[in-house]
Amino acid sequence: MKIRAAVLVLLVGLLCASCWAQGFKAQPAPTNVPGADFPRLNSDMSATFRVQAERAQKVQLLLGLTPYDMVKGPDGVWEVTTKPLSPGFYYYEISVDGFNSNDPGSRVFFAAKKEVSGLEVPGAESDFFAIKDVPHGTVRTMWYPSKTTGETRRIFVYTPPGYDQTTSRYPVLYLQHGFGEDEAGWSDQGHENFILDNLIAAGKAKPMIIVNENGLPGRDFQSPSPPKPGTNERRDFVRDVARYFMNDPYTSFDKIVSRDLIPFIDANLRTIPDREHRAFAGLSMGGAQTFRIGFNHLDQFAYLGAFSPAIDISDISKDYNGMLANAENINKELRLLWLGIGTEDFLFGPVKESHETLQKAGIKHVWVESSGAHVWTVWRKYLADFAPGLFQ
Repeated sequence: MKIRAAVLVLLVGLLCASCWAQGFKAQPAPTNVPGADFPRLNSDMSATFRVQAERAQKVQLLLGLTPYDMVKGPDGVWEVTTKPLSPGFYYYEISVDGFNSNDPGSRVFFAAKKEVSGLEVPGAESDFFAIKDVPHGTVRTMWYPSKTTGETRRIFVYTPPGYDQTTSRYPVLYLQHGFGEDEAGWSDQGHENFILDNLIAAGKAKPMIIVNENGLPGRDFQSPSPPKPGTNERRDFVRDVARYFMNDPYTSFDKIVSRDLIPFIDANLRTIPDREHRAFAGLSMGGAQTFRIGFNHLDQFAYLGAFSPAIDISDISKDYNGMLANAENINKELRLLWLGIGTEDFLFGPVKESHETLQKAGIKHVWVESSGAHVWTVWRKYLADFAPGLFQ
């Protein structure tokens, strides 16, 4: 019965998505800079890009794995239309005679340790992070002194609707980005504020503060080299990447969070300053940091969430220096341990095996296996799934 129900839900979802696409009207992409007509989303969900480059000899759109060759018009404008695109968020670049640049018509987002253009393709499933007529919270840029690094560090902080009009105190979710991104990721790409606004308005999540820090404090990670084309090394490479991030002690970032950031937030915002009202979560590298730092500080966090995390837990007695060996204590201390990944994600194998290892060890956790790859489209949904389970 469960399988039939799942198939029915899938079919209904596909039909709804199909109906939504049929009613879609051509329009500039929502990620365009103000006044820009291109990139333009077409009625068939394809996208048309235009770039002014009169003297260029070759211009390409780098969207996904296959470059699109653009065609030059008599006015010196290069244009190309993609195949129909699935709803979601896409990073892209424009190659002009071999030089990769951003699209002047699009907003830029920090990813892969640089700013790149982004394209949002809306769909029926975009409703949960849509800007609606509900009370809205505030995303603040704040700066605080870190004794660990000797720097004044930037953080992004979401405060829920009504925060400035009341004297209420709130629980806190520390929410981390992935490798190559920064503290702006969950606000710019992830739409954390609109997701929480909508959940809170619907009564599905408790009003909470969200804090985003930069998980790469002065570090230049050198992840394992990718496998050579035509070899059978991909599986080993994926595990090497997972274990690389899982095994990093994150010594500096651990101290930043536990010794500098939490005390600053509790001193400067109206928080409920105890572990029962504090959560830690993150995506990819941030998911690996969640497990490493979270399990190391169960005195500070009662809720942990790992979204498509770079982990490969295979030996409870050895991984994380044996911190997972005491299942009874972890189950006692954690109110929620949440783990999820998409079936098309390159990390799916080691993460699912990590779930099975935790399960065999008797460590209670929520396991979510969804469709999707290693993309923001998945992580937004995971935040919307994870947040309602917090601070209940």
